[in-house]
Amino acid sequence: MAISEAKPQKAITRRDFFVSASAAGVAMTGLSLLSGVDASLTNPLMGAESNQAKASTMKYEKYLAKNVARKNQWGGEGIGLAAAEGIIPPEAKMNLGITVVRKPYMFHEPTHKHMFTEYFFFFGSNPMDMNEFDADVEYYFGPEREKHVISSPTIVIVPPGVYHCPLNYARVGKPFYCLEAFMTSKYDGVDLGKDPNEIRVPEPSYDRFFVKGVVRDNQWGGQGIGLGTVPEFLIPPGARITLGVTVVRKPYMFHEPTHKHNFTEFFFFFGSNPMDMTEFDAQVEFCFGAEREKHLITSPTVVTVPPGVYHCPLNFAKINKPIYCLEAFLTSKYEGINL
Repeated sequence: MAISEAKPQKAITRRDFFVSASAAGVAMTGLSLLSGVDASLTNPLMGAESNQAKASTMKYEKYLAKNVARKNQWGGEGIGLAAAEGIIPPEAKMNLGITVVRKPYMFHEPTHKHMFTEYFFFFGSNPMDMNEFDADVEYYFGPEREKHVISSPTIVIVPPGVYHCPLNYARVGKPFYCLEAFMTSKYDGVDLGKDPNEIRVPEPSYDRFFVKGVVRDNQWGGQGIGLGTVPEFLIPPGARITLGVTVVRKPYMFHEPTHKHNFTEFFFFFGSNPMDMTEFDAQVEFCFGAEREKHLITSPTVVTVPPGVYHCPLNFAKINKPIYCLEAFLTSKYEGINL
């Protein structure tokens, strides 16, 4: 989206980029990590036609949000749940987004903590080898600011009450992706030294919150990264969800039976060109409802599947260039009921 120089857009917050999956109007207190992202990310009526407002003859089209990629102030791009604002069930408490990092910068400097769990996935941008990671990410943990250097695909878990940051993208030889998921309906935090009632407990090792060796091959010739590679004891009971990113390299039927769940699902589909997330040379067929209403995805799209809504088949029908599929299921136990 082009921004007029005569009328600059107001910088927006990190929370505006992700937008809570259940509290899309609550102001964030203090933190501002993604200020500078295109403001239309939180107002889909700015600059582009709203996917949700336009007239449609398709019953389930409201669950597919398009025009979802946004540039940020650091020369990168991102996709967040802001794109689906207005259709997300109120009980789906989550902030979710993925960003491509193209050059070094300090992402967030103040050391702070939250009362909710955070997940960070760092992985390379080569769609033919997710293990390729040519960058150094400096992530500090604890009030003592213990520095950890991430130089390979890694999942980072930040439990409630654990101080973290600065988060510095110190060296970027090749672009990489950062997925962030926050288990909250309201993003806020407390900076180090600002909690008058704090009781600190010694941490034996912050290394345990950095899980490496997380890339897995799948049966369809692709690769993926998911929370399934993280030891269960590291994940707080209230934050146990299904979360992962898969690179799709060739056509295949991903899931055929039409089914429903009692939890919310999110799908992000986007291209594999790290210099242009809007490049999408593929066709994904996603069916909704008991009538199997077919929707054709041919550009970056965020799909929301509320509880009780029948969906699938999900078919990667045509793949001229690899694409990514991010999946987030708000449940600790994946199960469903077939039509």
